[in-house]
Amino acid sequence: MSAVRTARTVLKKDFMKEVLILLGTNLGDKRENLVKAVHCIGQFGEIVRKSALYESPAWGYESIASYLNQVLLLHTEIEPEMLMQELLKVEEELGRERLNEGYADRFIDIDILSIDAMVQQTSILELPHPRMHLRRFTLLPLQEVHPEWMHPILGQSVTALLEVCPDTAVPTKLS
Repeated sequence: MSAVRTARTVLKKDFMKEVLILLGTNLGDKRENLVKAVHCIGQFGEIVRKSALYESPAWGYESIASYLNQVLLLHTEIEPEMLMQELLKVEEELGRERLNEGYADRFIDIDILSIDAMVQQTSILELPHPRMHLRRFTLLPLQEVHPEWMHPILGQSVTALLEVCPDTAVPTKLS
């Protein structure tokens, strides 16, 4: 009986994907926005680790409202594009309005940074995230959650990426 249980556990782990997700918010009750997003994302698998919260200025546009960001490490069996579709639904449920023109303030932003060491580009998902290496507010919490992570295209560790990151804004670690 224990051999069957062991085989099921091994088989289940073989189908699990390691997903790194970045959460961001700069409108409303930012901490509560992140709590709600984490709760919703927990429905798609097991959240293995969560970073502290990091506060930073808006990136790529001007805003008076600072952002709170957090990185999650999720283990899931859901296929990448289906997971992205589900995360887009969560954004919408939590008040995200997508504009066609660049960056804007938002109640929640959910980005998939990486899934295993996959490299892919589809109409709704690009892996790894194409701008993650340019943003300290992404790399710092990523380093906290997965310090040994390697960028599958650039071939550099998250620590090496931080050393050469062009982003001069240093996020403040809150909790």
